[in-house]
Amino acid sequence: MSQPSLRTDTSSGVVARDDIESELLEIHTLLEGRAGFLRFSPRLERAFRLSVQQRAIELLNHGWWVVVFFYVGLGIFTRLQIHTFADPALLPQNVSIWWAVYLVEGVVVAVLLTLPRLPALDDWYIYYTGAMAMTALSAIIIATSAFPDPYVNQHASYVVIFITAIIYGIGGLRLLPATMACAAAGIFAYVVIREFDLWFNWGHFSQYVVLSNVVGILLCYLLEHRDRIMFLQSRLMETEKNKLDSLSRELTRLSREDVLTGLANRRHFNELFQQEWDRARRERRHIALIFIDVDHFKPFNDTHGHLEGDRALSEVGMALKSVLRRPGDLAARYGGEEFVLLLPNTPEQGACDVARQVQETLALLAIPHRASRVANYLTASLGVLRWFRKRRCAVPSCWRVPTRRYMPPRQRAVTASWWWMKRVVWRPRQWTCS
Repeated sequence: MSQPSLRTDTSSGVVARDDIESELLEIHTLLEGRAGFLRFSPRLERAFRLSVQQRAIELLNHGWWVVVFFYVGLGIFTRLQIHTFADPALLPQNVSIWWAVYLVEGVVVAVLLTLPRLPALDDWYIYYTGAMAMTALSAIIIATSAFPDPYVNQHASYVVIFITAIIYGIGGLRLLPATMACAAAGIFAYVVIREFDLWFNWGHFSQYVVLSNVVGILLCYLLEHRDRIMFLQSRLMETEKNKLDSLSRELTRLSREDVLTGLANRRHFNELFQQEWDRARRERRHIALIFIDVDHFKPFNDTHGHLEGDRALSEVGMALKSVLRRPGDLAARYGGEEFVLLLPNTPEQGACDVARQVQETLALLAIPHRASRVANYLTASLGVLRWFRKRRCAVPSCWRVPTRRYMPPRQRAVTASWWWMKRVVWRPRQWTCS
């Protein structure tokens, strides 16, 4: 795997750090404010809703057997109560109503255990859960008035209170959706009871429907407040970790980047070159280097000033980086006015093509250089080195921009540049290294 080129676009990193800082400030403000009801920003509110929803979905997916066990156990318990304590004369009617309610609740349980297993419906969780909660609760409230036996009628109201507590407490709904579902169930049940002229006692109804909802709202508020505090605390830890990771990545980037040009610095280049060199020897692949030395740069600084010199080096660095297209290629500032391109898995012809592109790109810059002895604008000397399989590797050609004349590089520069090749030997029109 090739090493990726050093990235110089840090705008996204700045935005990410600003988002982290703003979120940390908001979390600290909320935790220190001790408000009765924590109001989040839209971004945090969305994250909290997703957190609650995901937790409820995982609970249903992994704890389905608990729901089934509760449903079956409650059915057995209520059926035994009807057979044991209900008036025998009213038993057939009580059993018929019990079966109707039990089947409706079975459908609700089946839906609640099936839909959370479909990831495509996760965004609709709050809607189908609220609808099922309303259906289950309204069916039991209606059945409470439909049972002809006063004993069964009384004990059915206890089931209403129990189901209401489940919806508010562990149903996975937040305060507002849970309140809307239970309130809608109560209103719908009241309308049906009045429409079909079922038994109705306002005092009884207010106790097991209205009062249970009031208690449920208080319970749901306390639980949601606790969940919001726990969410903020976990979010704070996660955000602090992200901040530390961001700072660590930034420090790593700065330690590998040349500040002036935005290219890799010499240290980073040496590390990647050693890795690519070992990989090329191990896998018998090509590896190529292009060394670029800006011509007569000291006279350029003396004539145009150091600020113009820095600007020129920065433009040369951007030009070199624009030439490279593959993720594994690397452009680095080797020192002063010297640059190097690392081209893994690149044969001789490919390296020469890249060198020609460097020539053309630098020529298009046309940076004025009044003190140059080869042109009236900034030029550079390029040396190409390629290695493949054998212990010996050749430096086939060098160019001077813009003349494109083949010229051997200065022995001093090449010796200083390729120190890792152990030994550099001069031969007519060719460099060999071993």
